[in-house]
Amino acid sequence: MNLSEFLKMRLRGPAAARIPELPREFLYGPDAAAHLAESFRTHTQMSSVLVFFDQRTRPVAGETCLSALKASGWTVLEYLIPDGTDESSPVCDDVTMNRLRSGLPTADAYLAVGSGVINDLVKWLAAEARKPYAVFATAASMNGYAAANVAPAINGIKSLFRAKAPVVIAADPAVIASAPDRLTTAGLGDVLAKPVSTCDWVMNHHLFAEPYSEEVAAIITDVEPTYLDHPDGIKAKDPAALQGLLEALVLSGCAMTLQGSSLPASGGEHLISHTLDMKAYVEARGHDLHGRQVGVATIFAAALYDRLLNLDTPVFDTNALHFDAAYWGPLADRVREQHDLAVTRMGAAIETLGRPGVWDELRSNLRPRLRSPSVIKRCLASAGGAHRLEDIGWTREDFFHAVCNAASIRERFTSVGLGLAAGLLPSAIDEIIDEWLT
Repeated sequence: MNLSEFLKMRLRGPAAARIPELPREFLYGPDAAAHLAESFRTHTQMSSVLVFFDQRTRPVAGETCLSALKASGWTVLEYLIPDGTDESSPVCDDVTMNRLRSGLPTADAYLAVGSGVINDLVKWLAAEARKPYAVFATAASMNGYAAANVAPAINGIKSLFRAKAPVVIAADPAVIASAPDRLTTAGLGDVLAKPVSTCDWVMNHHLFAEPYSEEVAAIITDVEPTYLDHPDGIKAKDPAALQGLLEALVLSGCAMTLQGSSLPASGGEHLISHTLDMKAYVEARGHDLHGRQVGVATIFAAALYDRLLNLDTPVFDTNALHFDAAYWGPLADRVREQHDLAVTRMGAAIETLGRPGVWDELRSNLRPRLRSPSVIKRCLASAGGAHRLEDIGWTREDFFHAVCNAASIRERFTSVGLGLAAGLLPSAIDEIIDEWLT
């Protein structure tokens, strides 16, 4: 798929000016590695490439990519990203990056062979070194492949900064089908967040005049039914369902690049997942995959929105966002910076929402975009994905406190902030858990 040509046919507004920032091609097929080698050279005119993988992705696709690049005439170097000190999979954080920065072989371009962490690390390295990079995807596990964003943890704080999208994305259907089910259903959880994150995006457009594009919001609409209407196909590894899921994930990343932020694909549900990650860091414990946590949090956020949109005349509380330093422990000072921004943002939102007709207009704009929590939960459950708290290894108490504190980690106003401001949270958290997450 030529992504530029595909999206030129769908975009006519301001977002069209950002099409040159997108990956040039998305290559999907059994000979994807060979086509990637040729396409990457054509688009970059480079001659040497440093290939990154870990001990899991090297045998799955790394060797194939190395052979294809050499056959195409590239000078090929390789780098095995090491596991953590406890033999856990690599993570995208400042500690890992500091290790990688020292002593990297010199090459004109980079290739990431892997999924979320490997892609983000190489994207980060490429941005710092101002080198073009490509990615050979090994799982339909997240929507960051085509995004120009990197979302690392810096000193335990989930962060987000602008980089550059890859020049080429490639994937082999056999490799995608062989990925662990947990990774594939994590990708499903990530892309299912779209209706909720779109509502948050529309809300920020109405309240703060954040740029919004109906064209960008709709770019995955055509492929959505291949997985949303047939989640059993994901579980059965049906080729059409897996291709539809990966295409949706790639296009979701394109939407973020076109918008210039994560707004098209990340809202309150992602804040909840990030808060769980940060709490795991504080407690020195593991956590589940990003997309699996996002899927569960999306069910919650959809149920919360359903309750919010049924409020005719909410009474908003400008003092609803509290800071819990004890919850954040060693991260408290850095979280407090974002919390203070979020308090100001919430105050501005409440001031606008108090104007005559604004709440009713917002409700009428959000309601048709939202999917019910039952649809999201049923899709995840049918695909074999995480759809209950027990599936992601967090207790009711853990999740309760994560929701209470999630609005403090980013300035962005989301469903969680609105729930707090409208007085539904924290009292409704346990009710939603009982109804949807057990």
